[in-house]
Amino acid sequence: MVASKGRAIPDQAGEILLQARDLRLTLSGAAGSVDILRGIDLAVRQGEIVAVTGPSGSGKSSLLAVAAGLEPATGGSVELLGKNISSLNEDALAKLRRGRVGVIFQSFHLLPNQTALENVAAALELAGEKNPAAARKMAAEALTRVGLADRHGHFPRQLSGGEQQRVAVARAAVVSPDIIFADEPTGNLDQRTGEAVKELLFDTVREQNAALMLVTHDRNLAEQCDRMISLQDGRIEQ
Repeated sequence: MVASKGRAIPDQAGEILLQARDLRLTLSGAAGSVDILRGIDLAVRQGEIVAVTGPSGSGKSSLLAVAAGLEPATGGSVELLGKNISSLNEDALAKLRRGRVGVIFQSFHLLPNQTALENVAAALELAGEKNPAAARKMAAEALTRVGLADRHGHFPRQLSGGEQQRVAVARAAVVSPDIIFADEPTGNLDQRTGEAVKELLFDTVREQNAALMLVTHDRNLAEQCDRMISLQDGRIEQ
């Protein structure tokens, strides 16, 4: 069995969906350059649920953003779904992620002029669903699963922070992606709702034989994952 701080996972796990080699991120500011990621080596396989932990400022959210192709690395390489994304432009990255990668942002990133139902249905339409009625039906079912059956017609401004986060989770999971990247997916939720969202994410991974890489400060949530990766000053702690 592979050594893990969470549950043990089999040696013969699924194919590698994410591979980072000597991954580096350096940002420039008025005070000079700051090294955010300092040589990360990481692989996430099909069927795995991986938690990224560490203190604030350790590089967790930056690692997630670079791994998902939302921010370019300044060194090293990232292979996502078998493609080296370092050489891909924005259009090619969007095409690669469409329908195969789900992202749950800490700040939600919902479309303000669309209802909760429309926000979730839009993800299906972008993934290639041609039937608007079918997209709305699947979106409604996804919202019901995260406890928002009575919020389909509400706009983001009419929802609490926790409700917006649940819409974001439904939007990421509804397309049955190969891999989901989640930044504090239960961070703004009460315990009961957080547990429901966690179960939704875990069930999505298991049912679709996908992968989940999540950033969390919640030790209990991290320990329920297959593996924990702890960052400190932009490096993985051994």
